[in-house]
Amino acid sequence: MIRLARNELFKMLRLKKMGIFLFILVLNAIITVYYYQLDGNVKTVIVTPNGQSLPLTFIYGMAQFMAIFIPVYVTDIITEEYRKGTLKLSLLRPVSRVEWLHAKITALLFFIVILVGFTVLSSYAVGTAALGWGDHTGYGGASYLPGAGVGLTLKLYALMILPYMACGMIVVWIAICCDSMSVALVISIGLLNAAQYLNAFEEVKPYSIVNQMYFYHESVGQNRLGEPAIQSTVVILIYLVVFYLLSVQSIKRKDLVL
Repeated sequence: MIRLARNELFKMLRLKKMGIFLFILVLNAIITVYYYQLDGNVKTVIVTPNGQSLPLTFIYGMAQFMAIFIPVYVTDIITEEYRKGTLKLSLLRPVSRVEWLHAKITALLFFIVILVGFTVLSSYAVGTAALGWGDHTGYGGASYLPGAGVGLTLKLYALMILPYMACGMIVVWIAICCDSMSVALVISIGLLNAAQYLNAFEEVKPYSIVNQMYFYHESVGQNRLGEPAIQSTVVILIYLVVFYLLSVQSIKRKDLVL
């Protein structure tokens, strides 16, 4: 299992799509800063114009990118592998289907961690180069000293890994159930986009995984262990467990004869 997971991580780092994803993230930061500097009166997401505040400026919008990047990556390493027949080759080794699934989930976790970490680092770099480091971090209408601001930034971004993984598990299940990457991709992205409309209904909004992808860090970061934070965490864990179990059952039943 460890060797299989290591192989998945190696393939992920060599994946051309990874480079494209990282380029898009840094390009988004550059364009945002450019338009802010072009005309300070132009409405942008930048509220506190300095390098140490820029990562927190992008924490909400990152969910939009992840709702696309995660389906593209997952369907590529699962559905496309099945279509090409390389899934069968992987299972010719002394590993079970569940171990193969665990290796894919491990790769997904590292994929998310890399994108989250890269967003923080690239935002700091672009913001500092263009706007200067600044003397405080601005977030949620409050100001934090540099050390506390960096700590807050790392904490909030780390919290977002959990809902991103829950989103990923949904896509993993869809990818296993589909025989075509394009079909799995359309269903996954379409489902996540449709789920955004649930935010219009206050009764359903707390149970939407897309809502959690946007606001989980805010719920936990500001409410600590209050009821909203606990409810959000339980909802995300339910998504993780349910779609993990569905994925296990689906991979066990999947016909690998092409």
